[in-house]
Amino acid sequence: MIVGKVLRANMRTFVFGTRIPESDVPTFGALVQTRNPYRQATIYGLIYDIALKDDERGMVKLMSVANDARDEDIEWLRSQLVPLEVSVLCVGYQMHDGQPIRHGLPPQPPIALHGIECCEAPEIEAFTQQLDFFRLVLEAKDVPCDELLAATIRLAAGTRKKGTARDTFAVACGRELARLLSYDGARLEGLLRRLQYERNSHHG
Repeated sequence: MIVGKVLRANMRTFVFGTRIPESDVPTFGALVQTRNPYRQATIYGLIYDIALKDDERGMVKLMSVANDARDEDIEWLRSQLVPLEVSVLCVGYQMHDGQPIRHGLPPQPPIALHGIECCEAPEIEAFTQQLDFFRLVLEAKDVPCDELLAATIRLAAGTRKKGTARDTFAVACGRELARLLSYDGARLEGLLRRLQYERNSHHG
């Protein structure tokens, strides 16, 4: 399902706009994909920011400062699909269908107004079979990288069956983080604690 269209893009990030209902808005850390038809490439990215934009008539701004706004008026406005801008960090690409997914920056950015799709569980599991994209996330600028990576790992773990597959994935993630952050024990500990907290919350 198309959840939005590309507004602007560069080699590292892109932003797409959407008016889909709140219940269908992709979440922080989710894996999405779009295509660059000129290169026949599928581009993968992780959502790192979701910004609420005022509607064209400025109704959200007016309602936010109104002292006598009624609950039913607020609910009606929410139902009007106020626009959102969703920011995405590029983390991989596939040059042609059937070819292996590569973790890295795409050869060209997405193109304007091309559709965005949320990746389904099989696609997420396939993308996270390798963990080379961890470095891209950890080194990203102007992105809440540690929180983003923790959220992505949690979502990817959820695509695997409980038990051996999920535990194996968790161990592999821990080892890769330890390798990449061996120079920064405090950051590594913080990330592992965040993962453990989210894992416990998820099981709870």
